[in-house]
Amino acid sequence: MPSLYLLPLLFLPEAWALGLLLLSALFLGMPHGAADLLVARRLGLPLLPFLALYLGLAGLLLALLFLKPPLALLLFLAMALFHWGRVEGKGALGYLRAGTVLLFPFLFHREAILPFLQAFAGGFGLPPWVAGSLWALLLLLALRERPGPKAFRDSLLLALVAALAHPYATLAGYFLLQHSLDSLRLVGVRGREWLLVYAGTLGGLLLALLLYPRLQDPLAAYMGAIFALTLPHLLTMELWLGRPRLPARWPGPGR
Repeated sequence: MPSLYLLPLLFLPEAWALGLLLLSALFLGMPHGAADLLVARRLGLPLLPFLALYLGLAGLLLALLFLKPPLALLLFLAMALFHWGRVEGKGALGYLRAGTVLLFPFLFHREAILPFLQAFAGGFGLPPWVAGSLWALLLLLALRERPGPKAFRDSLLLALVAALAHPYATLAGYFLLQHSLDSLRLVGVRGREWLLVYAGTLGGLLLALLLYPRLQDPLAAYMGAIFALTLPHLLTMELWLGRPRLPARWPGPGR
């Protein structure tokens, strides 16, 4: 999805940006993770053991969130950076784009994300010099691969949006229109398969509701559920991306 489509986010006020981000729980965002049920089925994995391992990993991450919130935030950022960059499929440039969305809030919008940081991580956040250094490293790695001019210009446009728009708007736009769409295309959800996807989505929503009394913030509760599910989702997608490819003449969903 070209970053040009994210430019209207520059004019989105905070309340609308937060609403759009929370809306991703129902539209594309959380459903793209629930498509892991389809991945398991297509890979021939036994469903009950898959779910048991999936939920067990989610439980471990929840324990980390409750016991060591700052460490949970760091792990959340690291997992999202790796997973988003992988799904982009653009090499180092994909990781730069993911890092732009994840790191620029700590560089340019720290005050805007402070309520979330207080609820999710006890106020802990990346120091601006750390966020800036990590982004500069990702930029150097991307330049080393000599990306095409068009792709690099689009990434610079994404950086402009991330620097100027409200961070919730940028995150929502990228999460919905880039990462979630890419993931759903990789899996290739079709027809009645959406019923299974939304059955899994309801489970994720229930987890977010259960987290709300503890975190006392709707965004922190939603992100807490996303954090818990990110590691098993990431591993599931790695299995899908690393599966043996069928010959080109054979039809099959996903990339």
